[in-house]
Amino acid sequence: MPSSWVKLLERRWMLMVGVAIALLVIAAVLHQRHRYKHFAVHEPNRVYRSAWLESDVYAELIRKYKIKTVVNLCYPGEMGDRNLSERRAVEGAGAKLIELPFPPNDTWNVDYDSVERMEQILDDPATYPVWIHCQHGRERTVKALAIYDIRERHLSARQSLESMPLFDDPHPWPIVTFAYNYESKMRDVRKHESLARHPEQPAMPSPARSVPSRR
Repeated sequence: MPSSWVKLLERRWMLMVGVAIALLVIAAVLHQRHRYKHFAVHEPNRVYRSAWLESDVYAELIRKYKIKTVVNLCYPGEMGDRNLSERRAVEGAGAKLIELPFPPNDTWNVDYDSVERMEQILDDPATYPVWIHCQHGRERTVKALAIYDIRERHLSARQSLESMPLFDDPHPWPIVTFAYNYESKMRDVRKHESLARHPEQPAMPSPARSVPSRR
């Protein structure tokens, strides 16, 4: 076989090996992205987020990050019977699971009972570290994280939204509007709380001036 053919075959073989390695790397990356879909540290040692993950991933990350509470924002039956395996995994890893169906993605109303319940959860020091997730981890989860940022960290809606990863897509406008509405709500709440703590003192009347009598 001519040496030129040998070199050609060698180059083709090297190219095939390189392509195979690249495909394996891409497959591994995609597998990791799916396995830990949208998982992120929102605030170190305190708040974590993700999409719905497999049961063994819950157990793995709960132990890794010492999670105390997992909040599932999905509706009953939304993920079939996977909520049962999630509960077994979460509780088996030593954490508490709270199932809290959250306002739909297409609403910006902040007056849902579940929003009030989320406030109670976030106000409780025993909740932390907490892991919050919904089905895809980028809409209802963002609402809950905005509540946390605005209520607990005193960030603005803009600061909260800009601090979060987008996962290749911008925040949907109902989610953005929800965050700004919640900021407005908290502004009113804090104003009323401040007035309750420091009520305005009524102005004291000026002392009466004595009028000299006429004689």
